[in-house]
Amino acid sequence: MAKGKHKYNIGDIVTFKFLTGDVYTGKITHQTFKNDGTPDYKIRVDEGKDKFTIYPCMTEKRIKRRDFTALQVMKLSEKKMKKEESKKEKLDLKQALKQQTDFLNGETKK
Repeated sequence: MAKGKHKYNIGDIVTFKFLTGDVYTGKITHQTFKNDGTPDYKIRVDEGKDKFTIYPCMTEKRIKRRDFTALQVMKLSEKKMKKEESKKEKLDLKQALKQQTDFLNGETKK
């Protein structure tokens, strides 16, 4: 039997319904095919700091929607990194200004 095409890409954030009926949101980490050629996915769901669960063999029937594409995730992480760098630069600038003000006021650290 011919293999089908994958609808979702590695890195996409998707919401899916597990076999128990619970709904989770996770990141696609692997694309594979079942024996009959049906595309399936391995999805990683983060559960807090340094904890996660892997859900293998999730078919397209189980995936309800794509929340973010891999490209959107990359863009969001770049924006977040730029914000963090900007905050650090502002903090460094405030600290440098405080040191200069203290020096001009005659306050020195010993």
